[in-house]
Amino acid sequence: MIQLILATDMARHNEILEAFKSRVDNFDFHNDEHLTSLKMILIKCCDISNEVRPMEISEPWLDCLLEEYFNQSDREKLEGLPVAPFMDRDKVTKPSAQIGFLKFVLIPMFSALSKTFPQIEPIMVKPLIDAREHYERMQEDMENGRKKAENAAAT
Repeated sequence: MIQLILATDMARHNEILEAFKSRVDNFDFHNDEHLTSLKMILIKCCDISNEVRPMEISEPWLDCLLEEYFNQSDREKLEGLPVAPFMDRDKVTKPSAQIGFLKFVLIPMFSALSKTFPQIEPIMVKPLIDAREHYERMQEDMENGRKKAENAAAT
């Protein structure tokens, strides 16, 4: 049980994902190491699965998470402590936070799991790809708006 709880630590994400991926092509449901690896991936998926849900549900939760991060980094700045770059409101936007998280964390993890359970592809992997595309469009719109504002200010 403790091993599964510790699997939610993002510092070990790549290690856990790579271990699972190395077993996925010859997954053996009777092998304890394979099952432990699967359980670790499943708990990770449950822990960070917000973006699998419909946008009208996931986005308000994302807004709350970002606000929590930003409040923490604001406090850290006031106390002269180092600030994690992904928590700094001066450097992070909603789309910039989500595009990388989806592209490098969620989509690879759920895609690996879908090799063992193909039925999750349309109900979990596809929504993650859709979410990434949504945030890419949002980022593009923000950049276009910023450029228009800069051009208007220059004239």
